[in-house]
Amino acid sequence: MSPQFQTLAALVLVALATAWLVRRSLAKRKNPGCGGDCGCASSEVKAAAAKIARP
Repeated sequence: MSPQFQTLAALVLVALATAWLVRRSLAKRKNPGCGGDCGCASSEVKAAAAKIARP
């Protein structure tokens, strides 16, 4: 491969990776916070616990 082609291919890969990272960082998150994998109680569990705790 020629050095010019390698340079162009590397620049294209860097541009694609940068675009992907920027798009990912700007996208709205559907489940902000821990994402449900941290072991914390879900909102449904918290709501049920609040109903039980009410006198």
